[in-house]
Amino acid sequence: MLKERVAALVGDDLRAVESEIARTLDSPIGLIQKMGGYIAGAGGKRLRPILLLLAARLAGYRGARGVRLASVVELLHTATLIHDDVVDQAPLRRGRPSANARWGDDASVLVGDHLYSKSFAMLVHDNDRSVMETLARATVSMTEAEVFQLELKRAGVTTEADYLRIITQKTASFISACCRIGGLLARLGGEQLEALTRYGLDIGVAFQISDDSLDFIADQDRLGKAIGADLREGKRTLPLIAALERAAPEERARVRALLKNRVLPPGEVEEIRQLVVRYAGVEYALERAHAYARAAKADLAPFPPSEERETLALVAEFVVDRDR
Repeated sequence: MLKERVAALVGDDLRAVESEIARTLDSPIGLIQKMGGYIAGAGGKRLRPILLLLAARLAGYRGARGVRLASVVELLHTATLIHDDVVDQAPLRRGRPSANARWGDDASVLVGDHLYSKSFAMLVHDNDRSVMETLARATVSMTEAEVFQLELKRAGVTTEADYLRIITQKTASFISACCRIGGLLARLGGEQLEALTRYGLDIGVAFQISDDSLDFIADQDRLGKAIGADLREGKRTLPLIAALERAAPEERARVRALLKNRVLPPGEVEEIRQLVVRYAGVEYALERAHAYARAAKADLAPFPPSEERETLALVAEFVVDRDR
């Protein structure tokens, strides 16, 4: 139902976004051309362009800048994924070998930098100071969160408050920026612009909690990445944090000792996963995700009823009820 609604409302624009991304990735440098085509061909949910386009329509904007800026945010998002995979040494992305697994860390970092540069060149061409400031704040927030997450990983302790700070700055701030840009395109101000900004923030937190929960329970072929990938990378996400709060002291000590290892063999990953299942860590996390999704739907109250508002409310439900 959601897919059909999105297609009806912004399907033409999304196809134009795909064409714009393909044109942007065109390069006389062979490696950029090859990696760019591979990355673009991996597809993805395109959640950020969809939210930007739907927010713009909700606010009353129908112009060509929506496609351009939706392409910008997807390119920026892709650049962050490439860099994340290098940092995490992730072998898979969207069900295929990651860029770093195929071409190495050096090429991946450079091509990720290239995508950042191309996206900001497009922003300069668009020449809207308020949009530039919105994305600049979000990208600074994201990079700060990455470093904070690395500090906590090295320290070996992450609280629920730490986790929420990381995902708010890293995932939700960027999704919030996408929704805010949709409002800025329509010259919204005041309560409605802030409502779209809050909606994006709540959607982003709900999305990331759900994504982190899937790492413990999803089917790998559908999820598109290795199950237990966060554990292998030493990340402490909300299902694990909640489970450790409920676990016995000796179980907490055992898990913390395991997570200090640079490499976790499959048996130890499964041991930790079973502990999370036993102490209902995923259930706790998904309850929190649903609360943020409900808040996101409430954020839309300043807007009159419309297909766009109803579709954005359905997106809030989708991000926590999906299986990949």
